[in-house]
Amino acid sequence: MTPLERVEDEALVEALLLSEGEPMTADEIAGRLPPGANVMAALAGLSAAYAGRAIQVVEVVGGWTLRTRPETSGLCRTMLAKPVRLSKAAQETLAVIAYFQPVTRPEIERVRGVTLAKGTLDILIWSGFVRPGARRQTPGNPLTFVTTEAFLRQYSLAGLDELPGMDRMREQKLLDIAPDVGALAQAAESALPE
Repeated sequence: MTPLERVEDEALVEALLLSEGEPMTADEIAGRLPPGANVMAALAGLSAAYAGRAIQVVEVVGGWTLRTRPETSGLCRTMLAKPVRLSKAAQETLAVIAYFQPVTRPEIERVRGVTLAKGTLDILIWSGFVRPGARRQTPGNPLTFVTTEAFLRQYSLAGLDELPGMDRMREQKLLDIAPDVGALAQAAESALPE
């Protein structure tokens, strides 16, 4: 194996270990690499490359992973924010907001087909993925919700146009859920006593 092939294997193994999050056995790593890759040599090379740095290659529970060195892990814990775990309902709500924004609570419920739990929007706002938008200029002036830059960063999007299927949904006019303001005003006027 040439030194270039070894470096290539090291880079692939490093990418796997960084993205996996859980320890991977040598066989699992080998199963994801091109045929002929030398997993143990790549792990040894990575371990040597990380020597003296804050991250190290370690074997735990029969698998390999990247971890911070014990002397730096306490500092890392204080600096890193806890990951936000969203329920399925919160993920669905976030998707509705992303695709249909600005969107009101009743519109979210209409798209999802279920009543929105009280804390779902609170969690999305607390996580920084959603913020209140402008009030809709319809009867009752309902509050709208929109996504934030934190949402775009979390999902590696340059903009909302990169949401999967957005162009097709626009072409089919599936994203127009806002109420017809004229029809609402006309209905409100006809309901008033003369």
